[in-house]
Order: sequence, then structure tokens, then C-alpha cells
Amino acid sequence: MELDASDTEPAAPSAAAEGTLAWTPGPLDRALPPYLALLQALENDIRSGALPPGTQLPPHRALASQVGLSLSTVTKAYREAGVRGTVIGRIGQGTFVAASKPAHASRGTDQIANLGVNLSPNVDQRGVLRGAFAELSRGNGLDGLFASDAHQGLAEHRTELAKWLATPAFQPAAEHIFATNGAQHGLDLALGTLCRRGDVVLVEELTYVGFKALASLYGYRLEPVAMDEEGLLPEALDARLRETGARVVYAMPTLHSPTARTMSAGRRRAVADVVARHDVHLIEDDVYGFLLDAKPEPIAGLIPERTIYLASFSKIFELGFRAGVMSVPPALLERAQLAMRASAWSATPLLFDVALRLIRSGAMERLIGELRRECRWRTALFHRIFPEQKLPHRGALAGYHVWLELAGGWTAQDLFFAARNQGVLLTPPGSAMAAGGMERGVRLCLGACGRAELERALVTLRHMLDRPVASLFSVT
Repeated sequence: MELDASDTEPAAPSAAAEGTLAWTPGPLDRALPPYLALLQALENDIRSGALPPGTQLPPHRALASQVGLSLSTVTKAYREAGVRGTVIGRIGQGTFVAASKPAHASRGTDQIANLGVNLSPNVDQRGVLRGAFAELSRGNGLDGLFASDAHQGLAEHRTELAKWLATPAFQPAAEHIFATNGAQHGLDLALGTLCRRGDVVLVEELTYVGFKALASLYGYRLEPVAMDEEGLLPEALDARLRETGARVVYAMPTLHSPTARTMSAGRRRAVADVVARHDVHLIEDDVYGFLLDAKPEPIAGLIPERTIYLASFSKIFELGFRAGVMSVPPALLERAQLAMRASAWSATPLLFDVALRLIRSGAMERLIGELRRECRWRTALFHRIFPEQKLPHRGALAGYHVWLELAGGWTAQDLFFAARNQGVLLTPPGSAMAAGGMERGVRLCLGACGRAELERALVTLRHMLDRPVASLFSVT
């Protein structure tokens, strides 16, 4: 049960009585955030036996007064301890050290419904891959997949990858194609090609967590741009480019992560006009474009000389199938080649050979068709359980994730901790905000669970959100 404090918490003991507290931590690790330092001290004393199971812990206010921490810090430490199963809260009684559990009784990941990782639903991708690998092993094609100088990928692969990416308005040339170790590697290459440490990059106000990680690692400064129901706002982008002097924009126009919003053709033209007018570059992340029956025309087709375009096979199969595709403008080709040699030398030709065999045989398109149908079923399930949630796009478009708007006093942080207590894992709060703070909603990833498990998890969230947030927190 989640733990929290409120103004109804019993009064802290007087100073004369403070020495009678059941537990007072030793010196806290000042290198840690205060709540984690307190949590560490609590867990250390439980492991050492100084706090045996069943020990009643001090009330929040009393402990805060004793150790010189804020009430909110103690509350946060107790809350996380409750999430980890270290302590339990009993309404009207207090907080107690939880009973030790035998190893075999611990909740494993197979007992947690994971709505926090954006995987493709299972439509027998591994079975399809087994067949393709078996076909490759029976022939002589394996010998040609070990070239040491194919930095952009094998020439025959790049020709076919260019055709796979192509739309009526976007026709990348094979010599501008890079095979990458997944789209995340492609993002790394794109940033290395376009940016230097300290550069400003404009992103949607809610953005892909993997892009934030790259920016943090390499010292790029992300600046948020306002969004509406279609995603990036052109007028806000125009204003932010003038304010910041940024030279690079990152955007996900189709099934944006985390919100699942998708730009109309008009919106894409407007964004392209702004990018061209300011003479800057765009990194277009289109890893979910294949999920639409008719793939939207990429912004790259409107401004190919200014756009590094990314797609991925990893979103069709699973995270372990690290095969992405990047299209680079001619003027950036030499620097992108340098970034590739510096980061990974080359991608793995074996995976691209398998993917392209599936494309040639028609198995890839059949597999994608199954994914589209499964995504529509899962999105329809979500909207059946949460009918008040507004679709962020038109028609039958559906992807691996949806955006759950929060109301009724709920915050992303409250829902994250409360859901974990009920066996539902969500994306950590704050992970998508470009400029810090807390989101007003939660991304729900619908692909990692089986159908029955997904329905149970969504119903659990529905029951939680139908109650006042305060009713799910006990008071000590």
C-alpha cells in the first residue's frame, strides 16, 4: 500500500519524548539526495537485523524533526520503501517493517504488467525470423556479410533500403543511406553529424526519452517547443528558433512518443517552411511510420537537403534486432561517415540481409499487416476502458502506445507509485519533459503484455483513477 503524509498525521512527540523513537538512522550519505540517503539507512538497518520485521517506524513528522529533514523528504523515502516492499502501511496504525519473503515468493518481472517499455506486440516475429535465418544458413549468402569497409552498409543492402523508405514524395538515393545499429544509433550519428557540445537543439515539449539521454551524455542543451493535438506547433517553432539561435530541430511527426500525436500533411508543410526559412536542419524520427496503412509523407520529402531521416526494423521485431536506417543529405555525407567510423565502424550486415529477405518474399509486409491489426485491437481496448480519452489522431491509426491524460488531482508521480503497488509498471514520471518538471499525463505502452494481461492492467488503472487520489495513500 502506498505511503504518504497529510495534515491529519498524528502530532510529533515532544522534544522530551524524541529519544523514545523506535528508530533513528545513523549518519546519512550526503552524496545522495536526502530521501535516498534516508532510504539507504533504513534498508541497511533492516538487512543488518537492527530493524526486525514488524517493527513500527516513527511517524513522518517525528522522524523529520529528529533527523532535521523536511516532512516531504521523509514521506518520499517511506513511499519508495513501500514501493520496494521494504515497509507496509496500515491505515490508522502506522508504518511497519515488512516481513521477509523467501526468494521464491518475490514478485518476478513475469508477474508485473509492464506498460513502461515500448515493445511491439507479439505476432510471431520470432517464428518469421527463425525461418529467415534458416534460409540464410542453407545458402551461400553468409560469406558475403563480413565486409570490413562497408561503413554505410553493403551497397546492395543500401539500394534495397532506399526503396523500402521511399514514398511518392521522398526518394532517397542509395549513396545517402546508412545502415545503423537501430534508430538510437542513428540518433547518435545524427547529433554527432550536426552538433557540437553545448549546442542548442529544439524538441517537442514532451520528447523521446532516448533523445534526452543522448543530449545529457554529450552536453547538448534541449529547448522545448509547444505542442497541440497534432504535435509541434509551427508558430512556436518559429519563435523558439529566433529566441535561441538553435541550428537543429528534432521531431517525431508520426505516432509521436510519448503522446502518439500525428501531424497532418498541412502541419508537415508548415514545419518544413519554418525549418527552411531559418536555414536550419531537422532530425526526423519516423520509427512508427510503417504502422499506417498509407505511410504519411515524411517532412524529409519536402526539405531533403535539410533533413536527416530515421527509420527502424527494431520496432517491427524487438529491441534485440538492432537494425535501423538513416538517410543523410549530400552536404552532410562526409561528416556522417566520420561519425559512423568513430561510433561503430559499421552496422551488422547479417540483420539487414535477413530483413531484406523478408521484404523480398513479402513476409515483412504480412508481418506489418498483423502488427497493424493487433495495434488497432489494443488501442480499441484502451478506448473501451477509457472512453473519455481523446484520440490524438484521425481514423484507424494506432501504434504501440497511447497517452493517458490525468485529471481529478492525479499526478504522473502519484500514479507511477500507486500503479507499481498494484503490479503495473509505468514510464517513470518526468522522463519525457524536455525542460524538467512533471507531465500532465502518462504514456501507456500497449505492446509488451499479452492481451489478457493488458486488459487486467488497464482495468486496474481505471479502478485506481476512478477513486480520489488521497484514498490510495495511508497516513502514519
